[in-house]
Amino acid sequence: MDSLKRARVIKSEIEKNISVLTPEDKKVSTRRNDDEDPENVAIKSLRQEQKWSWNEIVDHLNQERLNKGEAAIFTETAVYSRYVRNTPRIATSIGEIGFDPKDYMHLRNPNKYTQAQGTGVISKAGKKRIKDYDNATELKANVRQPVTAELQDKGLEEVEKTEQLMKAVAKCERNFWKYVADEMERATTKMYDPEELASRFHAI
Repeated sequence: MDSLKRARVIKSEIEKNISVLTPEDKKVSTRRNDDEDPENVAIKSLRQEQKWSWNEIVDHLNQERLNKGEAAIFTETAVYSRYVRNTPRIATSIGEIGFDPKDYMHLRNPNKYTQAQGTGVISKAGKKRIKDYDNATELKANVRQPVTAELQDKGLEEVEKTEQLMKAVAKCERNFWKYVADEMERATTKMYDPEELASRFHAI
């Protein structure tokens, strides 16, 4: 199946469940359970078993996404939120007894702790770099550049870009309530379950 046909198949699947705001009893969910999501499982494994730092996990997951032609969307905050929200479910689903995510969190700022305090974490962070706002070249390198008008018009008509667009829309649809949960955490500093947020939304 060529890229354009795959794009049309993806589009067809999206259109069957076009509105993420439709009450659950009026649509058939195609979203994968959080405890079955490969990225959530990887986050738990890398943090719990391999003792990776949040930054190392971010780099790994983003590279995996780039290798698959997907956007590198992970940040340390996003990874941390997923870890706290989903690892207890994953542990339950595989029959892991006595799992407590707090044993592996070490909070968001491991630099504040030492091995003597029991975290077992040694920060690899170097001296904080101060951005030079008077350096136009540096600023340009750190600002995302929009594509030109010509590429906007012609680039999206390419078969590969069309398929990537459909995949992006499908992924956003599947993860909509996770994005809402992340936004709620930024706004309230509280981590809410995506399903509970959806339930509350539909109850209003």
